[in-house]
Amino acid sequence: MADSNRKSAAKRPRKTETLSFHKGRGYWYKTIGGRRKYFLSYSDDPTGQKSLEQWFACKDDPFGTPKSVQSEGCTLLDICNAFCAFKKERLDSGELSQRMFDEYHSVCELVLKVIDKQAIAENIDAAALGKVRAKLAQRYGVNGISKRIQQVRSMLKWAYESGYLDKPIRYGQSFSKPSAKAMRQHRLERGAMDFTADEIRRLLQVATPITRAMIFLGLQGGLGNSDIADLPLKAVDLKSGWLDYPRAKTATHRRIPLWPETIAALQVVIDARPETDSELFFISSRGQDFTDDSRTGWRVTGYFRQTLKKVGIQDGRGFHSLRRTFQTQAEESGDLVAVQAIMGHIPSERDMSARYRQRVSDNRLREAVEAVRQWLLPIEIADDEVAQ
Repeated sequence: MADSNRKSAAKRPRKTETLSFHKGRGYWYKTIGGRRKYFLSYSDDPTGQKSLEQWFACKDDPFGTPKSVQSEGCTLLDICNAFCAFKKERLDSGELSQRMFDEYHSVCELVLKVIDKQAIAENIDAAALGKVRAKLAQRYGVNGISKRIQQVRSMLKWAYESGYLDKPIRYGQSFSKPSAKAMRQHRLERGAMDFTADEIRRLLQVATPITRAMIFLGLQGGLGNSDIADLPLKAVDLKSGWLDYPRAKTATHRRIPLWPETIAALQVVIDARPETDSELFFISSRGQDFTDDSRTGWRVTGYFRQTLKKVGIQDGRGFHSLRRTFQTQAEESGDLVAVQAIMGHIPSERDMSARYRQRVSDNRLREAVEAVRQWLLPIEIADDEVAQ
């Protein structure tokens, strides 16, 4: 019987190793201990065979430094794949937003299109990076160029600190960010990005009830479109007239006093809210919330864009301009600290007053939002003129 068991065991086929394919990202991956190890993209490896070979080569130490680093040198593709895998882990753990992950992934794709993906990373020089900058300049303005140059630098710095490179990459002047003068010139040419009081009143007059409530929160509390989309019901206390809502981007606590007009607008939304199990405040008439996979709040942007179109404002200003408007007008209260507390701004590490300050009083917060309300008054919204 023992011999028979050994023979049947010997004939048992070995389990075939396979990889999974992430349709959203377009990469082959292997899950090890709850973590994902990413390999090549579908465009570089349609069958997954090359990725499977990479898995066999690194399965003893899947999250260690690739063997190519130890021998021939790490390619640019190796670094981009490893960097995206690192950022994906941060995304899965909640430490990185989907929007930021998509931006990192997009900039890696651009770099690989400009520079040979099989190039040894340590041989990349300022001239090659200069070509990347030129490509960025064709797609983006000065702000976009500056942001993506920093993202590429972050990737290369991470590669060096993680052991993928034996020496740091020299960027040279060819891969420099736009100058401060160029940034100021861009802002001058673009013009002011806030709204006038008259424009706000016109927007409120034609907005639907749900969009009107969103406008009030953006204007009097500095909430952005993603803040609006993710706003939970429990954060809004209409009886006391306060909004307790941390800013997700900075993990900063915010306590915002609500105007009477804002409370009334929010109450209308509550009264018309459809039956749903959702814990979010804003739900459309079809029972859908305003969140999206990218966590950018683009659904809120879409609603607001329709309102802008009704009043003939189509000059590039969007929902975020309400946040700019709040900052500009609230500072007229003379209490910048209270304004920063409502905005959810993080003070500089060198700001010792901020380190020692434990709270900002409710009266100071009220005065900051009241400065904006007085600037906007009279708030005239005829219900019979509101688009339902």
